[in-house]
Amino acid sequence: MVTNDTKKAGKAPAHHSSIEEHFRHPFPVFINRWEEGFDLREHDHAYLEIVYVMSGEGYHYAADEVNKTSKGSLYIIPIGTSHIFRPTGTSNRLLVHNLCIRPDWIGELSAWLSRYCRDTDVLHVLDGKPGTYLFLRDTSLELAPSFEQLHREFTEESWGFETTIFAGLLQLLTRISRKLKMQDTTGNQTIGSKSHSELLNILDHINRHIAEPLKVEQLAVQAGTSQRHFIRLFRRQTGMGFSEYVQNKRIELACRLLTGTSQSVADIAKQVGYQDPAHFREVFRKVMGMIPSQYRPKTSH
Repeated sequence: MVTNDTKKAGKAPAHHSSIEEHFRHPFPVFINRWEEGFDLREHDHAYLEIVYVMSGEGYHYAADEVNKTSKGSLYIIPIGTSHIFRPTGTSNRLLVHNLCIRPDWIGELSAWLSRYCRDTDVLHVLDGKPGTYLFLRDTSLELAPSFEQLHREFTEESWGFETTIFAGLLQLLTRISRKLKMQDTTGNQTIGSKSHSELLNILDHINRHIAEPLKVEQLAVQAGTSQRHFIRLFRRQTGMGFSEYVQNKRIELACRLLTGTSQSVADIAKQVGYQDPAHFREVFRKVMGMIPSQYRPKTSH
């Protein structure tokens, strides 16, 4: 069994995105199309957010995890869950749709639906707690047209666009709920699945010991499974190999230290597990698209 016997490294506070940043009072829905890059810092929201990746590849950092993301990935981010997307490099465009919903309106909608529907299970996907999130892989891209239509209605503001957005949102939430139920039935990945739970202690152990040498052989023994099964389970849950995951967690921590402390790049390199600052700079540039000294001034203002 993996034990949590050390303290996690310091973490810079996430930016808090308030309701006033996006919402046109009193309309309760905001939708945009956004190209993820390297300037935006890790953040949480005072509203619920549904993110759909339209194109590109990259990484999604959320709830102390890092996972590969690509076209067709959908995330439901509750209030208070900090997260950030990063493209795989400066030449790769990671385009997403962000669909944001005011929390007070979710309660109003649930009360209205309860009067006419046998259940309001469709809204349960919006009930996540801070520090959690839901993930759905839309492999056939069936949901993409819905996000495109909602974004078009929101930006063009044609006559009756509010009604169209409400109707489209209810339809979208129903389709998402159905797909998540199918994933649970077929055993595919959802946050909170049995296979995911098996890795929680291991992932937490990696986070707490990220600056130390980490070997698959030892972690497999601690998890009580074979090395082969551990590697297969790890890749299925994170979308990447063990070494790549550790590398990205180290760079994630480095980003937090660069924006939240005044430590030197060399000191940060050692704190995240790299004894050679030159090697650290090269790995950082490969993952983030810039060297550490360029990242710090862009995000600490």
